[in-house]
Amino acid sequence: MYIIVLIGAAMLWAMSGASTYAETPENRVTVLTPGYVQPIEGREFLPGVHPDGVRKVASTISVVQGKDLVLIVDPGMAAPGVWDTNLATLHTLGITPEDVSHVFISHHHPDHTAHLGLFPNAIIVDFWATYKDDQWNDHPDPYELAPGVSVVHTPGHTNEDASLLVETIEGTYAFTHLWWGPKLAPKKDPLAENSDALLESRQLILPRADWIVPGHGKTFHNPHRKEANVTKKQRKRLIAAVQKASAAWVEAFNNGDAAACARAYDVNARMSAKPFGTFTGRKSIQSFWEQLIGDGYAQVRYEEPTIEVINAKTAVVSANWEMNKAYGVITKELWVLQEDGQAKLKIDSFKILGNK
Repeated sequence: MYIIVLIGAAMLWAMSGASTYAETPENRVTVLTPGYVQPIEGREFLPGVHPDGVRKVASTISVVQGKDLVLIVDPGMAAPGVWDTNLATLHTLGITPEDVSHVFISHHHPDHTAHLGLFPNAIIVDFWATYKDDQWNDHPDPYELAPGVSVVHTPGHTNEDASLLVETIEGTYAFTHLWWGPKLAPKKDPLAENSDALLESRQLILPRADWIVPGHGKTFHNPHRKEANVTKKQRKRLIAAVQKASAAWVEAFNNGDAAACARAYDVNARMSAKPFGTFTGRKSIQSFWEQLIGDGYAQVRYEEPTIEVINAKTAVVSANWEMNKAYGVITKELWVLQEDGQAKLKIDSFKILGNK
């Protein structure tokens, strides 16, 4: 029995005013790798305090696909091998480095800009201009790059900070360094150049973002988006579609049909399966399920799944799960309602907690 939780619908927002779901641009967001900032024991964590301070830093790196737009967000520092993986993931999305039309940098720190040179044809976009070859072109604030894709100046962490707002069918994403990581952390940025400006920028973005992609952490749903804007009819339709699609996936898995499992996913879906790895696109996801089924895993069942309604076309399922050889937890199944009334998985995040 599903536990239905209505936590609020996100009103899609455009700089010129509110938009309706029917008018939402067909933008797609894929987070290639979530970033992090990690202290090293015995060494100074905050930069600039001591000349021998050390920490591990990686930027959250993403790709946005839209109308006449392929945009990389913050192509910065990463651990060895990560950029090879990022480029391989882009390949699964049908994107080469030469195809990238724009690169957005949230601010000018090297941990967010270290790999700008990977994309030779891209226009670089920051808080006040675009840059290509020897052309430096100023732009207004806010600045619309493409339908539903806008750059907003959000100073605070640095005076040059900007946020990228991307409207999608599942709500508006904010790529931003106003927060470093999940749960709107840190409450106070220890490196902020202007704390008052940071607070003002946060107040500007929070009412407009359904999903926050922080500069050094995993994407999370904006906890301030609590006001529901979903009719009873929309809610009922969405929940029914998600329940039907989820039940079909379980049936396919238990029948050993990996191809049917993969058809439950959006063509550009991303699956994080711990400890196995991350898989992008239906072909890669199908191969994973084929391997797992071939290894004898079967008889999966969800325990007390919960549905969070995000907006009229998007819901998140979470649950514990159990099967014949293992058990674990689903932290996030992001289901998106399609034009034909079916729900498809765009993000699938789960992990194995133990074996039987």
